Amino acid sequence: MLSEINDYISYIPSCEDPISGDVGVIKGEKTTYLYDVGSTYECLDFLYSLKGKMQIIISHFHADHTWWLTKHRKGDKGLKEGDEISLTYERPEFEKLFIGKGGEKYLKDGIIVREKTVINDRTPSGLPLKLEIIPMPSSHTKDALALSVNDEYLFMGDSTYCAYVEKGETGERWAEYNVQKLKEQIDLLKNLKPENCILSHEKHIVRPKKVVIRQLEALYGKREPGNNFIKIQ
Repeated sequence: MLSEINDYISYIPSCEDPISGDVGVIKGEKTTYLYDVGSTYECLDFLYSLKGKMQIIISHFHADHTWWLTKHRKGDKGLKEGDEISLTYERPEFEKLFIGKGGEKYLKDGIIVREKTVINDRTPSGLPLKLEIIPMPSSHTKDALALSVNDEYLFMGDSTYCAYVEKGETGERWAEYNVQKLKEQIDLLKNLKPENCILSHEKHIVRPKKVVIRQLEALYGKREPGNNFIKIQ
């Protein structure tokens, strides 16, 4: 179930049917820190199996990252056709929940992170563990949070991805980046210490930050004067 990054960082891989984001798992001395909760029954089983304290950081409010914390009913997006949620379903218990600005309309019991928030702990082997929850500019969503682990790895969820726009009357659909948000994200990444980014929905989710920045800069280079958005073909 879990894929290991090192002896205290692992993740539940994403999947497409139903669509579910990767779930980051950081083991502290007495607390397990989760970056997202996914949307599969495998993720739910893992949430129920955890012993001790649990704190959760939500990358953004799309159902494939938040399913087991938000309200859902039979037929809601995220369930396969014919699936049902048992009437005995109980929301997994957690100690703290950190959410992005504006996220209270989705999860009213969350702690809203408006600026960098630091959590200090120790790994199960007793080494220092520093987590930094960081608001992240994003074209994909306005409430994104990144998670830095020991200044080495940066969980980014879907924050580097584009937005999808649909024109109702014509049904036309396209992908785009917000020029300002893209520039803000590039500048922030350059000033963060971790050199490894962890992106959701990727086969190889860990990649060098310099490569991520290079890709984002290539997109930024496609901007046009007077246009606030970069349309992706």
